[in-house]
Amino acid sequence: MDRTGAPETARFSFGADAAPLTSLRRAGPGDAADLARLRAASLIELEHLQASGRAAFEPRAMSDFARLFAEGRLIAWLAVARGTVIGSACANYFERLPYRDGTLHAELSGVYVDPAYRRAGCASRLVAAVVADLRRSGARKTFLRPAATARSLYARLGFVDDATGVMSLATAAHG
Repeated sequence: MDRTGAPETARFSFGADAAPLTSLRRAGPGDAADLARLRAASLIELEHLQASGRAAFEPRAMSDFARLFAEGRLIAWLAVARGTVIGSACANYFERLPYRDGTLHAELSGVYVDPAYRRAGCASRLVAAVVADLRRSGARKTFLRPAATARSLYARLGFVDDATGVMSLATAAHG
């Protein structure tokens, strides 16, 4: 269910010395396998998953991504180069106890770009696409728990640190 009205695709390219990145597009249930593959690669790189556990992890992750899409609790954007999905950024919605401006919250996560395509603005563009959706979603709070190396990326996109290491973004309705 698209509740944001964001464009389905956004095209961009880089200079001659960068790996060619041809498009960003909104992910859907049919992209669960690519999202699971990228999530496994990310977790392996972060040493949260052993490479030997990848074969067991990916089918479970694919099922979880498909379920989250079916429940309307996931938005995701993909970066595609030469027909191959090489990056992603996701946010999942969840409800908290009622507050004066609503219960809907979102956590930005699953930001990953294949190493061959890094340092060309891909992650920034992916996160910006997800943030644009989140700003239109009515979520009262959007947050993330970034790796230390990614904090500056999120700060450039409007996220602010708190004392616990969580970064939050004010949504359009609250910022």
